[in-house]
Amino acid sequence: MSSCLAGFRLTHKLARTLTIKRTHTDPGHSSKRQMTKMAKIVLTETETEICTLLNRVADHIRATTNEQLTLRIAGGWVRDKLLGLASHDIDIAVDHMSGFTLAQHVTSYMQLHSIATSSVGKINSNPSRSKHLETATTKVLGQFVDFVHLRSETYEEDSRIPQIEFGTPEEDARRRDITINALFYNLQTREVEDFTGRGLKDLEEGVVRTPMDAEQTFKDDPLRVLRVLRFASRFGYEIEKETARAMEREVVRSELERKISRERVGVEVEKMAEGERPVLAIQLILKFGLYECVFRAPPRETWTDDVDVDAMAAESVTRCTLKMLDEASLHALIPSQYSVTLHDRRILILASYVYPFHAAVATDRKRNASVALLVVRDGLKLPTNDADSIAAVHMLVPRITAMAALCCAGPVERNTLGHLIRDAGARWIVATVFAAAVQLHKGVSTDQVVATFSAFIRAVKEAELEDAFKLKHIVNGRDVATLLGCRTGPGIKPVLDRIMDWQLAHPRGTHDECREFIIEEIAPHMPL
Repeated sequence: MSSCLAGFRLTHKLARTLTIKRTHTDPGHSSKRQMTKMAKIVLTETETEICTLLNRVADHIRATTNEQLTLRIAGGWVRDKLLGLASHDIDIAVDHMSGFTLAQHVTSYMQLHSIATSSVGKINSNPSRSKHLETATTKVLGQFVDFVHLRSETYEEDSRIPQIEFGTPEEDARRRDITINALFYNLQTREVEDFTGRGLKDLEEGVVRTPMDAEQTFKDDPLRVLRVLRFASRFGYEIEKETARAMEREVVRSELERKISRERVGVEVEKMAEGERPVLAIQLILKFGLYECVFRAPPRETWTDDVDVDAMAAESVTRCTLKMLDEASLHALIPSQYSVTLHDRRILILASYVYPFHAAVATDRKRNASVALLVVRDGLKLPTNDADSIAAVHMLVPRITAMAALCCAGPVERNTLGHLIRDAGARWIVATVFAAAVQLHKGVSTDQVVATFSAFIRAVKEAELEDAFKLKHIVNGRDVATLLGCRTGPGIKPVLDRIMDWQLAHPRGTHDECREFIIEEIAPHMPL
C-alpha cells in the first residue's frame, strides 16, 4: 500500500448481526477468513414492512401471471446496512420484467389493499448524466423506492454509453463499478448475495476494486475512475493494486478526458467535497495524476498572465481549511447567525480544491474572469452561484488578511472595517475562515493564525458591524438629488458612497445629521 495512503485507511467492521452468504466460490479470497456463517441484515421496522409488502406483490404476480420473478435490493443500501449505516436509498432490482412494470404492479396491489399510493414516476435514461437505464420510482409505505431490471451491458470502443439487455444477477453484479457496490439482498430468502465472490470480503477488509478487469472496466466507462476515488475516500478504503495500476495508465486518463461529460465530473467532485474525507479525496486525485483532467481550466492562451499553478497546494489548503473548521476558539467568536453551515463547508472545500488557480485570470466572453471561477462553472458545471462564491472568497483573502493584521495591531476605524464587511456581504465569515486557512498553508503557526483572525472577528463584533452589508442609506438617492439639485442615476453613486462612509463612522447618526453633512460637506463641492 502506498505510503501516501497509509495513514488514511479506516476499515469498517461488519455488524456482528450480519450473515454472509457467498454465492460464488473464489479460491483466492477464502484463505484469511471463512465467510459462510449465516446471519441476517438487521432491518428497521419500516424496511421490514416494505420488504414484506414487496414479497406479497411478488407472490401475487407469480400467482396471477406465472412469472417466476425474484426481487432484490441492490447496491448502496446493502453496503451501508452491512456497515451498520442508515440508508434510505432502496433500489429494487427485478428479473424478467421492467422496473416500470413492477412499480405499476406494486401500486395496483397497494390500491387493492387500501394502502396509500403515489403516482409512478419514470426517470428516462440520460447517458450524458451517466443514467443508462430507465428507472421507475414511487412511494411504498411513505418511502421512495426505485425499481430497475437486472441488466447486462456491452460497450462500443468509442462510447461510454452501453448497449443494455436484460441480464442475470451475476451479469448485473459484474457490470457495476466496484465489488462493494455489487451486493444484493434477496427479499425472498432474506440473505445477502455476493455474485462477484469478492464484495463481502472487500467490504470487511476495506478494499475498493472493480468486479471485472480494471482497465477494461475503466475504458468502458471512465467515470468509474472517479467513483473508485470517491468511495475510497468516503470510507477510507485501500484501492486494490491492480485497480490502482489501471487508473495510472495513460489510456485510462485519456478516456476519462475524452468520454466523460463535465457535468458528471462535477457531480463526483461535489460528492467528494461533501464527504467525510475531502483531504483523502484530493490526495487520491493528485496521486493518480488526475488534477488537470478533473479541474479543467480554460486554454492557457486565454490567460492574461503566465501564472504558475501548483496543484499540490490543493491538498495543503484543504487540510488547513478543515483544521480551521475544527478550531473551537475561532468558531466560539462567530456570531450565531453566521455559523458555518454544511453548505458553507462545501464551498470552503471546493474553494480549497481550486485554490491553485486563485491568482490566474482569463478572458471570458470579452471580459476578464477568475480562472478558479471558470474551472468551477465550466470545468465542473457546478451552479453559477457556487462559482461566484468561490471566486469571491479567493478575492477576499488578501483584504481580510490585511485587515486582520491591522485589528491585531490595534484599533481600526469603524468605517474602514465596515466597508470590508459590506463588500464581503453575508459570506464574510466563510471568507475569514478561508483566509485563515491560507495563512496556515503559507506556514504561519496555528496560534498566530487564530490570534490574528480572532482579533478581526472581535473587532467586527465590538463595532456592531456583523450585519453592515444590510445597512441602507438613511437619506435615499432621491432625497440626496433634491438636496443637491441634481438628477438621480449612476452619477450619484459616489455621493451615496460618501454618505455610507459617514454612516459607518457615525453609527448613532440621525437622518437630520446626515442631511446636514450632505449640505455642509458635499454640496459645496458639487459641480455647478
